[in-house]
Amino acid sequence: MKACFIPLLALGVAGCRPTSLPERRVPAGTNSFPIGTYTNCARGTRNPSGNVFLNAAGFESGGVLTLAQSGTNVNASYVDQNGVIQSVGFSMTTGTSATLTQAGQVIPGFSSLCVMGPRNEMGYPASMTTKAGALIYDAGMVFITLTGSLQSDAGACGALSAPEASFWLLCEDRQGGALASADEGTPPGAPPPAGQYACNSQVETRAHIGGVDQFVAGGGSGTLTVAQDGGRVSAQYVGDPSLAGTLSLNVTTSTTANAEAGQTLMAPCMVPPPGTQTPEPVAVAAGALAIDDSTLFVSFAGTMAAGSSCPGAQVAGSVICAM
Repeated sequence: MKACFIPLLALGVAGCRPTSLPERRVPAGTNSFPIGTYTNCARGTRNPSGNVFLNAAGFESGGVLTLAQSGTNVNASYVDQNGVIQSVGFSMTTGTSATLTQAGQVIPGFSSLCVMGPRNEMGYPASMTTKAGALIYDAGMVFITLTGSLQSDAGACGALSAPEASFWLLCEDRQGGALASADEGTPPGAPPPAGQYACNSQVETRAHIGGVDQFVAGGGSGTLTVAQDGGRVSAQYVGDPSLAGTLSLNVTTSTTANAEAGQTLMAPCMVPPPGTQTPEPVAVAAGALAIDDSTLFVSFAGTMAAGSSCPGAQVAGSVICAM
């Protein structure tokens, strides 16, 4: 069965822009990134301007991510459930993190909507020209975050564009490839900037009920507070009915951090039956923080707790904040 990919309502964000922090690069040959093939993927696209480019999020059971390494460069090639290939190049900063090799990489797989009147609209393919991005490995999962502009040739609506957009992808169930090597003697970078940010969430749930996969995607808006404590940061998210809680993360570079093990967040199950809007515990399997230029992502994946209304249901998502 194909996964469900559900459009989301666009919501605005606000905040302040921090000064860029320098990245630490690893010497060639020092580390081996956890390359291989990853499946069981979820992703989301957000266009804060709210124009004709679709905000969407969902699990993609048929999606496949392949990571290949050459020196300190890692190529991430994702084939989505429709067979569209999105390929992006990254440069390693540690054995489990990398940043976009260069801005201006163009990737397909997005959508625009040309509205010519009531009940007269048509979808068109769109692409993203990347501005910044991060690749992070944590606890068996890979997280990719990208920011950039969207473009589309939308027929009667002409050339469409949106200057600021974000994209996130996470995949697990790794097959083949080399294991990550330790970063011996490489201290973590300076902690990401502390502060309080206005954010939007994209949260999706997948459950196998009565022999059928059920998919629900949602999201909302809230406030993220990032606090520093040496080589650790805490990210507390409140005010959003779709997701709440605090993640503790270990700093890996000045723009990335990995979640500590054994944490929980709160999110409603929503998957019928019975479906509920009451927040319930989500056991976090992996999580990551990434700063791409002026956008902060806190992404996670986990499962609903045993005592919840949909025990074992998969939950994945990202909190996206303007800085």
